[in-house]
Amino acid sequence: MDRLGHSDDDTTRNVYLHGTKVMKKEASQKFAQLMRSLH
Repeated sequence: MDRLGHSDDDTTRNVYLHGTKVMKKEASQKFAQLMRSLH
């Protein structure tokens, strides 16, 4: 939190949780695309 310049823990948590959700969604979409290409 301090190193990143965020004023509180909630800000840090929200930034990283958002990033994690986006990455999971992208990974899921890429996996689905791969599975479609195998058929």
